[in-house]
Order: sequence, then C-alpha cells, then structure tokens
Amino acid sequence: MKLRQRIELLKNDKKLALMFLLHLLLIGLHVYENYVGQIEYHWHLRAGGCAVISLCIFLFGRKGLSYGLMIFACALVYINNFYNYATIFFMLIAIGANPKIRKTAPWFYLVNVFIAYSQKRLGITPFLIHVIYCVMFHIKMDYVFETHRPERLNLTEDEKKILAELASGKLQKEIDLFSQPTITQKLKNARERNLCETTADLLAKYMKDA
Repeated sequence: MKLRQRIELLKNDKKLALMFLLHLLLIGLHVYENYVGQIEYHWHLRAGGCAVISLCIFLFGRKGLSYGLMIFACALVYINNFYNYATIFFMLIAIGANPKIRKTAPWFYLVNVFIAYSQKRLGITPFLIHVIYCVMFHIKMDYVFETHRPERLNLTEDEKKILAELASGKLQKEIDLFSQPTITQKLKNARERNLCETTADLLAKYMKDA
C-alpha cells in the first residue's frame, strides 16, 4: 500500500491517529525522563515499545495496534514485578482491536509470562495469580464492554470503487477495475479493517453510509 494511502486511512480513523501521535509523544517523554529523572524504569524498553506500536499502527492500522500491543505486553513481563498487571490489559486491548487473535493471543502471552517468571525464579504461585487475573479481567471486560465497530467505514479510494460496483448490482467476478486476486485482497483488507465478518456485511454498511 502506498504511503499516501496509509496516511489517508490513518486520517480517516481519528482515534487511531490520536493513539499513533500519543505513542510518538511518549517516546520523547521517556527519553527526556531518562535524562532528568532519578528512577531506573527501563525507559529504553518502554520507548522502544511505543515506537513499535506507532510503526505497527502506521503500517497495519487497527491490526497493527493489536500486533504492537501484544509485542509490548510480552516484552514488559520480563522486567515488570509480578504484581504489575498492566500487561494483561495490553493483551486484552490487543484482542479487542483484532478479535481473530482471541483464541491464540492469551496462550502466547501466558507462555511468555511463564518463561519470564521462571527466569526470575518466582515459583508457581505468582504465575497462577497472574493467570487468574488474566481470566478475571477478560470476563470483566466481556461483561462490561461490547466490541466497538467503527461508526463509519474507513476505506481507500480503490475499495470504495469496488464496493460501488458491487452496490450497483455487479458480481465480484464482473468487476474489471483490477485483477480478481487484487479485488479479493482489497475486500479482505477492508473487512478486517472495519471488523466486518463478510463482504455482504461490508457492502450493507457501505450502502447504508452512502
């Protein structure tokens, strides 16, 4: 995807763009705090984590937020105290941003927790406490929050053209704007970005917004 299209998609999702900018701001603040502060808090890892999240958001949008948060969460467990549960929330937010990883992300995260706690020689009890908090926070977030779907579709110009053709009554194989593999991939990207399960759901929302 071209640089201009990535910027366009980011501009279309104002909350995601704000998160992108806030992570960039945090990088600068972590660097500054390292030079003026007196506390050792592994600033380089935290600044690096913000940089990874920013880069992932820019490259992959909503899914990038998910990838970046999972990477950050799995890295932080190696330096955080076992009673610091912020990484659990990072993992759960990552799942909310990309529901497709719901089944695999917790296991991947907990394997990292187990390895980190083994290296620190903390024993099984802190690990079990962390697991229980994971389950408890997951249940609480499912109970309180529903999956947030974007109010309006975030689409590239190419995706809009394809959906316009579908809305006019054409079948996907009848669209000659791009090759069929390209059309399939663009529709897949649009579905994932806008949390639509099927192309029919995506088209229905497009026609509603039009």
